[in-house]
Amino acid sequence: MKSVHLVCSPDLIMLLSRSLENEGYVISGKHSTLHSFIRGFSSKEVDPSSIVIIEGGAGLSTPVKSAEVVSFMTLIRKYLKATRLIVQLDPALKTDIEFIRTMVNMNIHDLQFTTEFRGEELLNWIREKKTTRDYYSILGKKKRLFSFKGSTAAPAPVQPMEESEQAAARTVDSLARPQPAASPRTGAAPAGVRQAPSSGSGGGGAAPRPRPTARTEAPAADARTLESLERSIPVESQQQPSLAGTARLLGSQVPLVIGICGAGGEEDVGAAAFLLAAGLADLGWKPLVCGDNRPEISSLEQIVFEGEQEDSTSTMFEYEGVTFYRRGYAWDISELLASDFTHIILWLDIHQERKGISGLELWWNSQIPILIGNGAMWKYELLKEKLNTLNPYERKRCRLLLENGHQEVLHMLKKDFPEIQAMLMPAHQDPLYPDKAAVEWVMKLLSVQKKLIRKQTLLWAIAGTVLFVTLLLIGIGFSFVPQSR
Repeated sequence: MKSVHLVCSPDLIMLLSRSLENEGYVISGKHSTLHSFIRGFSSKEVDPSSIVIIEGGAGLSTPVKSAEVVSFMTLIRKYLKATRLIVQLDPALKTDIEFIRTMVNMNIHDLQFTTEFRGEELLNWIREKKTTRDYYSILGKKKRLFSFKGSTAAPAPVQPMEESEQAAARTVDSLARPQPAASPRTGAAPAGVRQAPSSGSGGGGAAPRPRPTARTEAPAADARTLESLERSIPVESQQQPSLAGTARLLGSQVPLVIGICGAGGEEDVGAAAFLLAAGLADLGWKPLVCGDNRPEISSLEQIVFEGEQEDSTSTMFEYEGVTFYRRGYAWDISELLASDFTHIILWLDIHQERKGISGLELWWNSQIPILIGNGAMWKYELLKEKLNTLNPYERKRCRLLLENGHQEVLHMLKKDFPEIQAMLMPAHQDPLYPDKAAVEWVMKLLSVQKKLIRKQTLLWAIAGTVLFVTLLLIGIGFSFVPQSR
């Protein structure tokens, strides 16, 4: 079984895991920083038989320094001596010959100097395994044992990577990622500028991601951190590879991110978000619903907080087993990915501007992008125009839910867009209280099963057991008390 371990920032994990799973790979583990990845060695959270894809600057300061990367790769190689490491690096490091020489000497050949992540290219990284021979043009060939030449030829200059031409900008009303206007290229691109990638196979395309914030620790603190990480590495570095049938899904604690938006901006997206969340809660999962500024969430706040709208201590509230982010409070997707929620439902409006990352980018970067469309026959042409703005790969990745839809519209969609996953939404009077049929529909849509043991049920069972044992002991104690004459 092909297994991959991801060491990337949370937004990149969210993007790549879905692309790899669509191609048949198993995600054996996920870590968002190099520090947490190395700490995972002591708890054996890392399977040495997996391919490890590493974002070279995950958790490090920017700009990424070659010495920092080498230090972490040295520690990683102490434990993963024979594991294949695919390392993504800043293109600026491509001209650092000594850095490349050090990495190659540590048997790390799969170096990818890019800041773009296309699905097809990512799969090529895995398929085309590099060797030392691929770096002869940069490092120069090794000297022979009996060399008659006084000096070796100077290493060939490194040619910058050719970037593919970007697709023409789509219409303003498009559902696709916004593409930057083409500009003539003269030499290298300015620092900090990144090209917007096109969609890859299985929806693996990614938009330029913001650079991580620089750390404020002093160099001495970094040294102490590396020393503590080195001490945490277990002495026994030889690990037996796990069997294919017992692959560990260690990344299952990372929430599944679901993005929901409307195709035209007039659909009842909230009903779909609440229906999915309530269905997941009924199945025993722990979902979180996030919306930027939703009056529907304010209505629930009034019920839960009994009018205490100015409560500044809580950013979330729970209603009927579903947790909601309160209206008006800012949320960060990176922090939510580190939470204990099982599913995060992003209720987005891709046609309006929002602070931070745009709604369209958040929707595309979610693991399950869901599009809500009006399934009425008299609005089919409008829905068709919206879907035509997406390319086949984008339509294959997102899921289309039709409200007020009919089987005729569904058949027409299957005929005009055979690659899209379209479903009719079940009839419901109140999405927060789904019936059995609606819950089964959620199970089919998200490919989830009912949790056999819920946390709340387990706590009640433990409390009941303790109470029963206590009463039993009290009864036994009374039986030994001598009767008074």
